[in-house]
Amino acid sequence: MTDLGQPMMEHRAERRLRVFHTAMAIGGLLAGGGLTILGLARWEFALRTFGPAVVLRWSGPWLVFGTLLLLIGLAGTGWLIRWNWLRVTTFQNGLEVQGRRRLRTIPWGDIRGVLVSGVRYGMLGLAWGSRSSLRLDLNGGQRVQFTDTLVGLSQLTSLVKRRTYPRLLTESTASLRDGQPIPFGPLSLRPEGVQLGRRRVVWPEVESAELRQGRVVIKLRKPGAPLRLSAGKLPNVEICLQLIQHYAAQAAPPPS
Repeated sequence: MTDLGQPMMEHRAERRLRVFHTAMAIGGLLAGGGLTILGLARWEFALRTFGPAVVLRWSGPWLVFGTLLLLIGLAGTGWLIRWNWLRVTTFQNGLEVQGRRRLRTIPWGDIRGVLVSGVRYGMLGLAWGSRSSLRLDLNGGQRVQFTDTLVGLSQLTSLVKRRTYPRLLTESTASLRDGQPIPFGPLSLRPEGVQLGRRRVVWPEVESAELRQGRVVIKLRKPGAPLRLSAGKLPNVEICLQLIQHYAAQAAPPPS
């Protein structure tokens, strides 16, 4: 039991990834180190026995393969340092993030923004993989980011939204009512309308807002191109869409 209440669920890096990168780190460092030492020994022997003309022929392949394996081992080690010790535990009142050297508690009330982004890899319409991430913007300008290396990232994302969105929606609505703009990444909602960069649109000109194929599309009542931007750039994108739809409906002209 902590100040965060009862624990609910624990998220760690996938076991198969931990095992794979452990083998990658150990195998790469041992094999690469061994080949590099052997290559250096052959370099010294060739230089001393035959002269510099044959040094690369005697030691070059050993050093090249040794260096490549060392790089593979270092990559596996870097992954382990970053992810192997990571544990994210959800509680009734917040999160607990356990790193290699630090334990961090994040109450739900400290979360100011939730940003979900995804990247799909492919070519010519064929996708062979994708990556997604969850970023939490905290009080004081701090950020915490998780990737789909964590088992159950989608469940973690859903829980964070359920615990934080009602409060953030209430606060955003109150701020707009008091005349304060609300930033959502590059998009800003203001009491008088929407601003994206230098482009401003007042509420009576906004027809609707929707999420379409990973992009936020804000349709306008007057002729012209709608406002479009990637949803992966907007924290609290669902709150942003809900506010736009609400204020656009309020400012809609009466039916003729």
